[in-house]
Amino acid sequence: MKKIALAIITTMTVSAMSSAADIDYKFAQPYGNWWVAPSQPTLDLTAINKGADKTNCTVTLTINTDFGQPVYDLSQTADIAAGDSCAMSFKFNLEPGFYKCVFTDGSTTLAQYNIGYEPERIYSPADYQPDIVEFWQRARADLDSIAPEFAMERFPEQDTEKSQAYKVTMKSVGNEQLTAFLMLPKKKGKYPAIINYMGYGAGPAYCDFLPSYDGEFIYFQQNIRGQGLNLATNTHGEWMAENIDDIENYYYRNAFMDAVRGVDFVFTLPQFDGVNIFAEGGSQGGGLTLAATALDKRIVAAAPFIPFLNDFPDYFKLNDWIGGTYHRAAAEKGLTEAQLLRNVSYFDIKNLAMMIDVPVLMAVGLQDPTCPPHTNFAGYNLIKSPKQFIIYPNMGHAVPRPDWDHAHINFFKSHMKPTSKK
Repeated sequence: MKKIALAIITTMTVSAMSSAADIDYKFAQPYGNWWVAPSQPTLDLTAINKGADKTNCTVTLTINTDFGQPVYDLSQTADIAAGDSCAMSFKFNLEPGFYKCVFTDGSTTLAQYNIGYEPERIYSPADYQPDIVEFWQRARADLDSIAPEFAMERFPEQDTEKSQAYKVTMKSVGNEQLTAFLMLPKKKGKYPAIINYMGYGAGPAYCDFLPSYDGEFIYFQQNIRGQGLNLATNTHGEWMAENIDDIENYYYRNAFMDAVRGVDFVFTLPQFDGVNIFAEGGSQGGGLTLAATALDKRIVAAAPFIPFLNDFPDYFKLNDWIGGTYHRAAAEKGLTEAQLLRNVSYFDIKNLAMMIDVPVLMAVGLQDPTCPPHTNFAGYNLIKSPKQFIIYPNMGHAVPRPDWDHAHINFFKSHMKPTSKK
């Protein structure tokens, strides 16, 4: 199993005037890092006395779990001559997981960031219901009963040098009208396809990411109900909360089918090579990528980044926005905590992980508060097919472009399957 870590920035000077007013601090790992056994987590810094006199400093490192449970409270004190410096190294042992680190000197916060240890050993057991497979089979049958009515309209203002743009309309479950975005290579031929799924409430990205593969792939951005190009006709309110008391009509039950409908569309394109369709997207788009890959066996490989909708029981504890939104919706519908958790279990990516049987590349932002790394790995670690991940230590709820574009496009190219020459 391949593991990749990219440390985009390796040094940073944090200038913070402490009680010893002439001390500056330089952190060797300003945005944290992650380790695997047998490596011992180590955080290093240098205290620099820029004053004219000898001075004293005390640096305290506080480490809590990402759930807020105290783990360590470590301090080191140094006397530093004028113009001199002192290196401090904090070494400690951790259980698998992610942790919040805060460095202070007295009342001054010098630095704070997340670190991780043995992320592939984080275990959050699946909690799916016995009928989850049948539930999704019914949803797919519902989708199949709706005539898709695919239609394409030229969208020339989004054309690139090598690709032509289109708006695409279609029908999904509940006869919901969807509008999506398509880029077709101008050069005649048969092409592999990338289907992109968008983040929660995000506007359409159009061809912003195409420079990495413009003209090499069909690019299709599926816009699910009420979001993106469909926002103007949104009737769903707060999407994640809609019909949380009714799993057969819950928003994400239908949105996951919108994701699958996008795969249906790609297979109608005469320019498609008929085999190589890859899925990618970030945040909600990462969750939709994994859901579509679990529910539609035509997807060849998937590249989610900072994926949403993972591990609801822990997610509710780690993110106030998510937990608060779901709990308010549950209270309005008269659901108990147990009923809420049962309902969302059908849509939890970690419970769909068992259905994924193709290669997956996942990207994680180590400093992400919106889709915390713990939730990303809760689903990832339950995938049994070949997989690999990239952790971006300095990133929050984002990935660096074009680094991620190159990484996931190369990943897709490495998993290309042979096609008919017809």
